[in-house]
Amino acid sequence: MLALVGVFVLASACAPRVSVQEERQLGEELAEEMNAELPIVEEPAINDYINSLGRSIAAVADDREEIDYTFYVVNGPDVNAFAVPGGHIYVYRGLIERADDMSELAGVLAHEVGHVVKRHGIDQWRRAQQAEMGLAVVYGVILGRDPGAAEQVAVQVGAAGVFAGYSREAEREADDVAIGYLVDAGIHPVGLVSFFETLLDERDRDPGRVEQFFATHPTTRERVENTQARIDALPQETLDGLARDSDDFQRFRRQVEALPEPESD
Repeated sequence: MLALVGVFVLASACAPRVSVQEERQLGEELAEEMNAELPIVEEPAINDYINSLGRSIAAVADDREEIDYTFYVVNGPDVNAFAVPGGHIYVYRGLIERADDMSELAGVLAHEVGHVVKRHGIDQWRRAQQAEMGLAVVYGVILGRDPGAAEQVAVQVGAAGVFAGYSREAEREADDVAIGYLVDAGIHPVGLVSFFETLLDERDRDPGRVEQFFATHPTTRERVENTQARIDALPQETLDGLARDSDDFQRFRRQVEALPEPESD
């Protein structure tokens, strides 16, 4: 058993760090695949607004010139948002329709930008690559054969606990940096808290409607309270005058709500 552990550690140590250029290329490839599968909204006015808002946050958050942020609205009822390495960020209409004001949507976007800046997706991708590398080494070098399908599944299930723990840590870090991004972009960070509170209340009433969001964004009342405490610790003069809503956002949300329902498969 110790020999097997040593091989996995060696494989992990040998995995090269992903460069920013490689991150961008990987993100472009992943985005191309997802855009072919997801019902991406093509309406110019909707795309213009989500990219204007998102890039105003990314501009103060990420100084890497190689990363060109692009934001997409997915015409689906799910309450979800996610970031792909390289600055591709997806937001579902179900989430947008639940945002009461601009600061709540901006809070979600800032959180996802935080994942990109802190390279959480790249780190998770590297872990997956390392696990696959370690599996191949164990069976190829020590056992002299390729791993079977059942054995691959077993390793993936075992690794899931590691990834889940990392995900919780990444969520907390993304919350932390999002507060600063929002303030620097002239947006009040209170939306980061109020939106999560709205979803927690909805989960208490009808868990199924927001199940996907909480599956990918582990959220507890304690996490929300901690985020609020960090906002409360900011000097009041820092928060004074920061934007919470806009006519442009309310127009954008009405446009999203008016979208035709996506065609079912």
